[in-house]
Amino acid sequence: RIPDTVSDEQALFVGDVLATGFWATRISEITKDDTVLIIGAGPTGICTLLCVMLKKPQRIIVCEKSPERIQFVREHYPDVLVVEPENCKDFVIQNSEHGGADVVLEVAGSEDTFRLAWECARPNAIVTIVALYDEPQILPLPDMYGKNLIFKTGGVDGCDCAEILNLIEEGRIDTTPLITHRFPLNEIEEAYRIFENKLDGVIKVAIY
Repeated sequence: RIPDTVSDEQALFVGDVLATGFWATRISEITKDDTVLIIGAGPTGICTLLCVMLKKPQRIIVCEKSPERIQFVREHYPDVLVVEPENCKDFVIQNSEHGGADVVLEVAGSEDTFRLAWECARPNAIVTIVALYDEPQILPLPDMYGKNLIFKTGGVDGCDCAEILNLIEEGRIDTTPLITHRFPLNEIEEAYRIFENKLDGVIKVAIY
């Protein structure tokens, strides 16, 4: 049940992308000493970021290629470091104490980002796969020799929704900045056109 003090917009992503980010953060075993890398700053990536921020790790790095999404992260979460994919590995090594990220959360979902995730991880790191892939991914074990990585993945369910709603009620999670566009139901086709074609800086659309 949505608490009376939580608006519909505040609760809108609880059962989907926010629950995914919360689950991924929970299984990643993040500590306050960690450098955490999040690959992908789409809606699921931002929800993952919000949940990682609750753990207060030493450092959070977000890897993203879209200029609009990079600007969004810098505007709303100025303490988070942002880097583009082509510079990500070197940047993570320079901004971590152990030769790479202690925890990597892969939210982008491409062949390149899957490889980037384990390449940016330090030896004995945790790599959590949040993304869904169109094709099977390959673990090139000879290239990974000596990394001793722990991979975590799985399917998210709604078991954390009550806890997430409590965090929203307490003001500790706010996903409303993700809603960049709002449309009435009779303009649903225009809403889909903007969302599908990624126009006008759209991230999420709310329909009333």
